[in-house]
Amino acid sequence: MSALEFVRKTLAYAFLLLVTFLMCFPLIWALSTSLKPARDVMATPPRLIPSEVTFANYRNLILGKEQYFRADQTYVPTTAAPQHFTTWFANSVIVSAGSTLISIVISTLAAYSITRFRYWGRRIIPYFSLLGYMIPSIILVFPMFMVMSGLALTNSLWSLTFGYVSITLPFCMWLLWAFFRGIPIELEEAALMDGASRLRVFVDIVLPSALPGIIAAAIFSLIVSWNDFLFARVFINSIENLPLTVGVMHFFEGVHVDWGLMMASAVLMTLPMAVLFMLMQRHLVAGFGAGAVKG
Repeated sequence: MSALEFVRKTLAYAFLLLVTFLMCFPLIWALSTSLKPARDVMATPPRLIPSEVTFANYRNLILGKEQYFRADQTYVPTTAAPQHFTTWFANSVIVSAGSTLISIVISTLAAYSITRFRYWGRRIIPYFSLLGYMIPSIILVFPMFMVMSGLALTNSLWSLTFGYVSITLPFCMWLLWAFFRGIPIELEEAALMDGASRLRVFVDIVLPSALPGIIAAAIFSLIVSWNDFLFARVFINSIENLPLTVGVMHFFEGVHVDWGLMMASAVLMTLPMAVLFMLMQRHLVAGFGAGAVKG
């Protein structure tokens, strides 16, 4: 390797590290704040590296205790104790997993039907589904609320699950339609000629071939459902049924904000999706790039 090439690679890596640091800085700062004692959160000048590392904020979240540091150097409990944090976390997992499961099952069957069977209007269905995804959620939330109210599902996790399906299903179906088009139909025809049933062909041949696309659609659905605020804010009234995105807003109380608890909850909210994304990154890239080349 020549000296000039070495310098170029060094500068390139340095630039990429700088960009990565700037993009990740909000999360780094949230992690730093979550590990600071309450008296150091608003210290001047602010420090990125805590002078003292404490896990009290995480302990208070998990155990349902909350305290903040007052000007007279005493800790006093607040009225907005985070005893519901684990419940909010479980609610987010339930509605995200449930809406993802429903979206993936329906979109997989729909995409397979569009690409393998002939019937009127099948060519325009994917584009109409994508158009449905392009509609802002704020337009859908109030009609959906009226429907949920008529079905007596408001203030329940079912309303959130079905609400998230309405915004994730269109894109999942469009993505899987693009992926199924790239799966050679000759594989299925050969299996059918050998006596395999349509169901066995679908389970043993089509689904394994479409797995990267299914994983990509599932990750997209999980992220959208996990991060949603609008539907949960409108559909849910009781504090016990809130997901994390709305529940953590209860850490704001008047003029007091417990930034330690807020940042700890932000880290715990981000960590599951970040880990999932890193583990499934290869499948995610393959799935989103599936429509680029038709087999």
